[in-house]
Amino acid sequence: MTRSSWGWVCCVCVGLVLCGGGCRRDMQEFADQHVRKDMLDKHEKREALSFFEKHGQFYDLNATTHVDQEIVVPLLKRLKEIAPTPQWAVLRPEKANSAYGVLIGLPNDPKTVDKMAEAVQEADDKFSGFILQQWGHEWLLIDLISQQSYEVLKKANPDIDQQR
Repeated sequence: MTRSSWGWVCCVCVGLVLCGGGCRRDMQEFADQHVRKDMLDKHEKREALSFFEKHGQFYDLNATTHVDQEIVVPLLKRLKEIAPTPQWAVLRPEKANSAYGVLIGLPNDPKTVDKMAEAVQEADDKFSGFILQQWGHEWLLIDLISQQSYEVLKKANPDIDQQR
């Protein structure tokens, strides 16, 4: 290889390294974008605790379970104690008394966010299913799934437990 060829190869390699390191998509920003564009901008929302206190439905779509009142409401109250940020139940378009996701605003302080993550994990440990978590910089999106659904997802993605 000639000297100019080596220079060209070195420039391409340096460019690829810089691009690979700096051009990677920020997954937390991607999560926040999803919340802003696909949820908050397109769907009706209600203040979460008020929604659940008025027997709004999230996980409990019939009278056979009581997860909303036994897991979700205490979790939201605990998170509100840790950081008084907005909490929204995002409503299903076809059913106004039913939410398809719960959004929790995240504070700027990383230590407070860590405390919030601990609270979510404690709630997850009490739940017979699994709390799916999408952590952004601004928002935490949670959804609850059954143990059976969790096991199916775990087969497809063995790292599903590493949500944060």
